[in-house]
Amino acid sequence: MKYIQFILFFIMILVTSSCTSDTSTISLTISSSDYVTSDVPVHVTIDRPKGIPTDQIYVTLESENGAFQNIPGQLIADDEGNETLWWVLPETDQKQPKKWKANFEQKTDGDTPGFSWLDVPGKHMDLLFDDKKVFRYEYELDSQLIKDELLTAKNKVFYHIFDRTGENLITNGYEDGVWPHHRGIMIGWRDVGFRDQELSFWGMEDMTTQKHIKFISKTAGPVLAKVEALIHWDDSTGVTVLEEHRCATIYHQHSPGMLLLDFSSTLKAINGPVTLDGDAEHGGVQFRAHNDIAVDASGSEKPTYFFHKAGIDPTKDYNLPWVGMSYGLNSKTYSIVEVSDSENPQPAIWSAYRDYGRFGPYIKYELDDKESFGVNYRFWISESAMPDKEIIAAKYQAYQDPPELTAE
Repeated sequence: MKYIQFILFFIMILVTSSCTSDTSTISLTISSSDYVTSDVPVHVTIDRPKGIPTDQIYVTLESENGAFQNIPGQLIADDEGNETLWWVLPETDQKQPKKWKANFEQKTDGDTPGFSWLDVPGKHMDLLFDDKKVFRYEYELDSQLIKDELLTAKNKVFYHIFDRTGENLITNGYEDGVWPHHRGIMIGWRDVGFRDQELSFWGMEDMTTQKHIKFISKTAGPVLAKVEALIHWDDSTGVTVLEEHRCATIYHQHSPGMLLLDFSSTLKAINGPVTLDGDAEHGGVQFRAHNDIAVDASGSEKPTYFFHKAGIDPTKDYNLPWVGMSYGLNSKTYSIVEVSDSENPQPAIWSAYRDYGRFGPYIKYELDDKESFGVNYRFWISESAMPDKEIIAAKYQAYQDPPELTAE
């Protein structure tokens, strides 16, 4: 009897093992590139191995030459059921295509660090990586706006960035300080023409609001996290001037990199023609460093700006491919690079000289009724000194022309 019980126990172990470690493999080829860089998000559409439930798939990747192993992967399905495999490629290759393998395993207890969302309804939604905060979607809206307090009012949606500990913000918020309407990673224009009005969606001086309506989608995994939201740009009477779809896709980066953030915004005029106007100081998609830099707090250091070549004057040289800014905060150095998608409308005029740490590109645009306008940018954020121009140039190329992948 004991022998039979032992055999049954052994069979149960085998069955359990097969249920938690079934593995299938797909071969991948990564094209060579014209540049050499590291930590590049790549993706390919695949036919997922059958027989493994989607919520139990654990994906790892390895290079054929064995140089890289156990690289986390993440599957994302679209509305039509197509599945895309994402991962962060450790390094590109200029010489020849590289062979990789994707291993799909059934697991219910994966211990790979990953992203997760934590929402405080009506206030903000934090993104955590391995239980540390890295990013915040700030969307609290004051129930009543006071004319003399608009620069510090909770009246717009913006993104915050945390330091490596997950305890401190490295970006500016709505708290009182130097130009508190400059907040984190933001988008806006000071002079928005609508129905014979000129409205500010920058300092929000005209009792305007960027009102969070709903989250359209949220994704989180070991490779990336994504949040897409519907935001209404309303005038003081509540009429929606612009309907915005704003999306942030965040990728984990290895030290000294902190994160890679792809920003996209599509604005639609839904109640008549709209003109987006202002100037490089009061418009576009911009990054604002923590207020400590503006007030010379202990442990802070004024910003330094970096361009793709020597002699650049952002007030005269337009359509820059990227701009970088480094600054000191809490006795650490942070470097931010904002990269512009080559498909963005032009001309783009950059503000990149303010000593309190704000920079970004401004674009003027006119929309007819029901017309849409879109922009895309990538932010590379690091706890380090600014890399050499050649390194940033390669990151720019990887954004414009990422390596091509094929699944076999």
